[in-house]
Amino acid sequence: MNTCDEKSSLLIGISSCLLGNKVRYDGEHSRDESVLNSMSGLFEFVAFCPEVAIGLGVPRSPIQLVAQNNEIRVRGVKDTSQDVTDALSDYAKSIVEQLDLIDGYIFKSRSPSCGVTDVDVFDNKSGKIIDASAGQFAKTIMQLYPELPVEDEVRLRNESIRMDFIERVKSYGSQ
Repeated sequence: MNTCDEKSSLLIGISSCLLGNKVRYDGEHSRDESVLNSMSGLFEFVAFCPEVAIGLGVPRSPIQLVAQNNEIRVRGVKDTSQDVTDALSDYAKSIVEQLDLIDGYIFKSRSPSCGVTDVDVFDNKSGKIIDASAGQFAKTIMQLYPELPVEDEVRLRNESIRMDFIERVKSYGSQ
């Protein structure tokens, strides 16, 4: 948490692809004009791409959440031996000094690393979707900072959710 004396503006962590950075698995971006237009005058953005940070590169083979042995793992879609679950969690834990400075976070929806609640979980054996969960990086951040205001870009398109998020960020930042 930050006090107003420590900095002049509120900082929002944001999935880098939402800013237009070409960091997605397919080498593209997911720039979200709605979020940027409604929030850029209010907050300063701090971009994070955990998949690139752990060395997956751009472009890269896609990853997904897989239910295995009563836990959810982040594994490669094509190469199921690829498991980046621990790397994503470890990365979140390694940037706590940066995370300590932010007042909220906007995650990329449906991302196996950054989704807040809406990421498909596949059954290890059948390959069928059996549940939805948070992405591993987002889940770790939400565990480390349970009071931190978080949303994804899809939910922020709803004006009442967006206004509530803005107020939660301001309140968190003033503590």
